[in-house]
Amino acid sequence: MEQPVTPSLAAGMASWRPAPALALLLAYFVLIGVIIGGEGVLWAEIVATLRLSDATFGMTQLASPLLSVIVLLQAGALTTGLGKKRMAAVGLVALGAALLLTAAAGGLWAFAGALAVAGLGFGLVETAMNSATLDWEHATRRSVMNAMHAGFSGGAVVGAFGAGMLLDAGWRYPGVLALLAACCAAALLATLPVRYPPPEPPADGAGSPLAALRLLAGSRAIILLAALALMGIVGESIAITWSVIYLRSLGAPALIGGAAFALFNGAMFIGRLANAPLVARYGARLSLFVSGGLLVASGVLLLVPPGVPLAVAALALAGLGVAGVIPTALSAAARLAPGNAGAVTGALMSAAYLGFIICPPLIGWIAELISLRAALVLIGASGVAIIALVGGLHRAER
Repeated sequence: MEQPVTPSLAAGMASWRPAPALALLLAYFVLIGVIIGGEGVLWAEIVATLRLSDATFGMTQLASPLLSVIVLLQAGALTTGLGKKRMAAVGLVALGAALLLTAAAGGLWAFAGALAVAGLGFGLVETAMNSATLDWEHATRRSVMNAMHAGFSGGAVVGAFGAGMLLDAGWRYPGVLALLAACCAAALLATLPVRYPPPEPPADGAGSPLAALRLLAGSRAIILLAALALMGIVGESIAITWSVIYLRSLGAPALIGGAAFALFNGAMFIGRLANAPLVARYGARLSLFVSGGLLVASGVLLLVPPGVPLAVAALALAGLGVAGVIPTALSAAARLAPGNAGAVTGALMSAAYLGFIICPPLIGWIAELISLRAALVLIGASGVAIIALVGGLHRAER
């Protein structure tokens, strides 16, 4: 059922322009993609420079998503009290600072501290851009979430290719990180003059610090969508953190590693653009089922004897598989809980970030005990879990 247009909402809708707001929100998605894509290529250089083992590196990756989850669980209160635009501005400052701190880090603890600051920045910007996009969809009655997440994937392609080419041209990773920090500064300046979309009329308790947890506790369907978001992030987390390291272990040079990671994100970009009409015509459940099947195929491909071409093909399938899971789950949850854009974002994205908490150390431990190739088969396992969860979602919605 559509929310009524109150006088305050009508005034807000009259004083903002959809096109500049959408362009700014898309720029955030692209920027986050550029940062993550660039870092995905740089991790191998950082690990080598700081002399970190696989297990140690995996453990350091806990710092960023832990801080992000804390922020996301407070999304309802933060979006109500601080406002989405101020959240984005503070998040951009934190991200820029984190990139510079990573560039300057000379040891394990300084590196872990920089990642913690990055987690704060990612959490704030993720909350602002996803919840503001849900507001934009509500105000315009148009669906753009898949396209916005496609912008993230496109940005990751640019970031991965750019970082790979700069490393191949002789740049060191601190210089690349400083360039990414400058991009955060540019996004901050672009934020100042733009008016955000008017928020939906808030539901009861939407501004509570526990709004995201209450939303999860009150709906089995929301719980299943959050679990789908978690499983959807597994393949993405593994690719972001470990794909270039795995390809380098197979003998691929930095440029090939960067190109393969860019291919993964390019597949996500194509998948998200294709997912929007798929969901519109056949519904969210079929989209999620297809995603699970593609991830299973990727896992199977990783089981065959290792080689750079097969690893690249498996990454491409994984990119197609994870593409539609998060945006499809977010939009579906927003329809189930109108007036809770901040809490919906917090509930699902905090669940998704659990993947970034669990996967890096888990992959690191398995790599130390068995092999990195064996650990990457978890991509296929996440696909199996998605297929099972889709069946549960069908029963919960009936």
